Amino acid sequence: MDGGSGSAKKHQWINQVVFFFHPVRAWEQGVVVGIDEDESSGPLVTVRCKSGEMFETRTDAESFFLPTTTTKSIENIPDDLLELPELHDALLLHVLKSRHAKDLTYMHIGEIILSVNPYKAIQSYMDKCMGLYLEHLDKPQIPSSLPPHVWSVAHRAYVEMRLHQRNYSIIASGESGSGKTEACKNMLRYLCAVSERVAPDTVVKRRMQCITEQVEMSNVVLESFGNAKTLKNDNSSRFGKFMEVQFDASGVMVGLRVTPFLLERSRAVTCGTNERVYHVFYQLVAGANPELRAALKIENARDFVLLGKGGYISSSNGGSDDAKEFLLLQKALVSIGFSNEEQKVVWNIVASILHLQNISFELRGIDESAYLRYEDVEIATFVATHLLELPQPKMFVDCLTTSIVVVGGEKLIRTLSVQKAKDQRDSICKYLYSKLFLFIVCKVNAVSTYGATFGTTDVSFTSTEYETPMKDSKPVTWIALLDIFGFEDFQMNSLEQFCINLANEALQRQYTERVFLMDIEEMRAEGVEPNKTDFIDNYLCLELLQGSKNSIVSFLDDASVLEVERSRTNPDYVFLNTITSAFRPDYQTSPGKSTRSVLNRKEKIEAPSSYFYRGRLDDNSFTIRHFAGDVKYCVNGFVEKNNDFVKDSSAQTLQGTNSAVLRDIMRISEEVVGLIGDPGSPGSPTIISRGSKRTVASTFRNSLRLLMETLNSSTCNWVRCIRPHSRRQPGLFDGKLVLEQLVATGVLSTIKQRQDNFPVRPTCNEFMHHYHVLFQLNPSIRVRMTNKEKIIALLLREKINTKSFQVGNSRVFLTPEASRELESKRQQCMVLHARVIEQYVTAFISRLYRRILLLTRYAIKMQRVFRTNMCIRRCINQYYDELRRKRYERFLAELKKILRVESFSRAELYEERDLYIRNEWRDFRIGLAPLVAGVLQNLISIERKKREEIVLSSFSYYSEFTETFDREKVLALELEKQRIRLKQEMDVRERVKLLQDAIDAFQVVISEEKIAFETLWSEVINPGIRKLKAQARVICKLNHLKEKRLQELYEARESEKRRIALVEAEELHREEKRWRSLVGEEQYLKEIRYFNSFYENSYDTPPPLLALLREGVPSEVMQTPIGTNPLAPSSLGSVMSFRDYREYMRNEFSRASASGKVHTSYICPHNYETPCQLCNFSTLSLYSGTTVRPSKPSLEPTVCRRLYEENTDSDDSFDEMNY
Repeated sequence: MDGGSGSAKKHQWINQVVFFFHPVRAWEQGVVVGIDEDESSGPLVTVRCKSGEMFETRTDAESFFLPTTTTKSIENIPDDLLELPELHDALLLHVLKSRHAKDLTYMHIGEIILSVNPYKAIQSYMDKCMGLYLEHLDKPQIPSSLPPHVWSVAHRAYVEMRLHQRNYSIIASGESGSGKTEACKNMLRYLCAVSERVAPDTVVKRRMQCITEQVEMSNVVLESFGNAKTLKNDNSSRFGKFMEVQFDASGVMVGLRVTPFLLERSRAVTCGTNERVYHVFYQLVAGANPELRAALKIENARDFVLLGKGGYISSSNGGSDDAKEFLLLQKALVSIGFSNEEQKVVWNIVASILHLQNISFELRGIDESAYLRYEDVEIATFVATHLLELPQPKMFVDCLTTSIVVVGGEKLIRTLSVQKAKDQRDSICKYLYSKLFLFIVCKVNAVSTYGATFGTTDVSFTSTEYETPMKDSKPVTWIALLDIFGFEDFQMNSLEQFCINLANEALQRQYTERVFLMDIEEMRAEGVEPNKTDFIDNYLCLELLQGSKNSIVSFLDDASVLEVERSRTNPDYVFLNTITSAFRPDYQTSPGKSTRSVLNRKEKIEAPSSYFYRGRLDDNSFTIRHFAGDVKYCVNGFVEKNNDFVKDSSAQTLQGTNSAVLRDIMRISEEVVGLIGDPGSPGSPTIISRGSKRTVASTFRNSLRLLMETLNSSTCNWVRCIRPHSRRQPGLFDGKLVLEQLVATGVLSTIKQRQDNFPVRPTCNEFMHHYHVLFQLNPSIRVRMTNKEKIIALLLREKINTKSFQVGNSRVFLTPEASRELESKRQQCMVLHARVIEQYVTAFISRLYRRILLLTRYAIKMQRVFRTNMCIRRCINQYYDELRRKRYERFLAELKKILRVESFSRAELYEERDLYIRNEWRDFRIGLAPLVAGVLQNLISIERKKREEIVLSSFSYYSEFTETFDREKVLALELEKQRIRLKQEMDVRERVKLLQDAIDAFQVVISEEKIAFETLWSEVINPGIRKLKAQARVICKLNHLKEKRLQELYEARESEKRRIALVEAEELHREEKRWRSLVGEEQYLKEIRYFNSFYENSYDTPPPLLALLREGVPSEVMQTPIGTNPLAPSSLGSVMSFRDYREYMRNEFSRASASGKVHTSYICPHNYETPCQLCNFSTLSLYSGTTVRPSKPSLEPTVCRRLYEENTDSDDSFDEMNY
């Protein structure tokens, strides 16, 4: 600013607050302390800074600014930069610095948010304060009482999305380290919180909580695999991220889709000085458990060359953060659906890259080719065998030092030089990591995108399942958050920085087009001439970088076709010479690189080539004049990185892995998750690389074009992020660095555009509705006037400056001052209306009060009448109470008389009652006796039947067992006999051996039979016995009930036994005479002597059997088995008593005598094959294979005791073990 011509005017500057341009800190505030007018080049002003430093400056406009407002206005720090009292870089920088010192990070520029990275957490901006913003979901604008925040951008986008059902995009732009990623994370958390707030029920709220957790865990995974430390940012995003937050019609979040583009593949194998590769490499080495370390063979971070390439291994806290982040990463992988096998493959790939980077190549002196040392071969073999699970590890080892070339249809194996072998190794590592990153993005989208079933782990890798957001046909709206890598300028810039800066140029062009050009076009379409605003249009720079013809990207693709060796022509230099010839042919006469800042750019550029620069001494580099500053790019490796593909032989080797998960990872293509366009569409670049493979630059240009189309199809909002200093520490503010960013991003131009070109632009209908009260007070407005005429008439009547408004065809354009003035008049009018309403309300309340007073008086009269009536009622009640008392006394007197008479007759009634009870009891006992007798008789019959059933059941169980056992035993003997007959023709020694084997087998069969019997015992017999025992206990209880009856019958039973014994003795005597006459006297005496000896040894034989033996049956008949007679079974069926059995034995003896088969030797009739028909028990052991022939006949003790107990009426007649 000119200091003025008169000395009096200059003298007024003394002690005034001014701004001057400091060469280091940019614009500084100070106080003028002196003016030297003797200088020939103009007045020299001496300014004292706030720090006390004295500084001299000229009064030209570039270095001196004298505010026209008061000091109080200067110290004011508004929330909205559109409210600045003056437009100047110095005042804008002063406001930002003041707010930064007070931890006020965010500022409004109308609807745009300006964010200055504080490098620390601020309590007023924490998530706990989010509720204050969530309370205003009914309107898009946050109240001015709340401080600015990125939440307000997300809030406005969400409310308008629900209102208009349109898609919205929020673009976070700025330099690397300016806080774009954190801003996007804050907005994403706000959208999740808003969706939870509007959820209709608890089920939707729980689903929202699940989606929110998936989103948070997805950010953790993507940051670990896609972020790295750079010089400007400790957590720099090394890939572009387009997050599409999807909503349904009610505004509830239903999913999140992440679309990545341009992953910095080289960051997986190298990094700059004081930088790091991707976080996941350090996290794995620092936090893996011992089992995982042993499986991957990782110990110390310093053992791996890759982790030390940047000279910065540990994190900010000495390495402890990496270990904690690894635990969080593992939890996040599980949360988003990674199975154990998939996690194993992920760590195997990461460890493979670490191990492969440790491989070094040696130079073979014969043909100068590369070869591997023994220890390097072991590393490569371990990677191929254990980590990548390749079936042919040697093929993978050969891929590191050889390549396959197809010549004339034949495959030739060519050895590689050391440098090409390193490039081949690095390409394999980058190929593995890029595929792994795409797989992780697929998994993230599988669990969080719209329509996904939460908790599923299945991922489809076909492009039809994962369409790009631009082709999404789902009926949902979305809010997109674009977190793109910031503008970068390092000491050594390569293709990655070129693509990153190209993306930022495209976004800056999109911002310029939306904020400036479209705004101007909108005003002209409304018939309003806009005010001229100076802004930087980088359209020509974009044409230079990515134009369809004669652009740097197209020339780079042409250079990528060259099939030349390193020893001949370097394709990087071919590319450099081509672009130099096209854009700067006179570079030999040009000076060195320009060091001018964006603050000093004044000249106007009219051709794309003016953005390209190459100096005479720039042998391998060129300079591009970007909107944020001049960047010098080194072309070394440009073409190689542009091709950046792995050999087909290496890719096929990796795809042949035995791991199913790894095979799926190798099949993933960029079309599945990336912004890859249709190569045949108009405007798309031609695929010019070999084998129809896309180059990195052309693919990125196509993705960028589709990204811009997506953003242009939605309503855009911006968050402009500023990096306050380069040391990444809180509390520091570099004014020059901030000013360069403000100028480069066009913040000041935006403010000027908003202020000069009517930022307040409601539609005519909205204006008339909002200011309806003002229209009613304007009598000059007629009904037949158009809306435009009505609005103009209102503005003129309200004395609004004609320069402060313009009325278009459908919109009203107002300056902030005019809007505030109209709003003030509207508020005054509203106050007047409110007063009138207040008067009416007061009158209504007065009339209501008077009516209430009248009602109160009437109520008092009614209460007086009511009280009188109540007094009369009380008197009447007292009279009736006295009357009831007298009646009660008379009733008591009569009652006493009745009780006196009743007491005399009570004794007589008691005697009659006792007599009646005694008579009834006697009759009852008389009738009870026959009933008891009948019950006892029924009990006796029931007991008899139960006992017979128990005995028959036990006999049947045992019979089944013995039959089964005998049948199995006979079968085993038959099988053994067959084996012996087959072996009889063999020699003696062999026969003895076989015989011994047969005996062993027979013993095994016997043991198996024993086991079978034990099983039968435990499963069949023993349960049956227990059941019988339980029944016996029931019978025992029944016996106790009949004990009295049995005692009465005992004597009758004993007398009957004596009578029967006498009768049987007489019958036996008659039979003895008959038998003696039949067999002869001599034979009869022999039998008598035999049975007498048997009787002496059989002291426990039951009496019925002794009676049969005393009868004198011949021993030949007793020794004959009953089973030998074919008529025995039928004849035995009629044996029901001892007499029948004696008749049966006589018939047998007569038949044996007639046939001459009576033997003299005695054999016990209790045969093991056919049990005795009398006792139904065998006398042999159950496990014996031969017949026992006792010297004297005897019965088993168990049989004897059983027969004895059956004939003696004992209650304890069952013994399980003896049975």
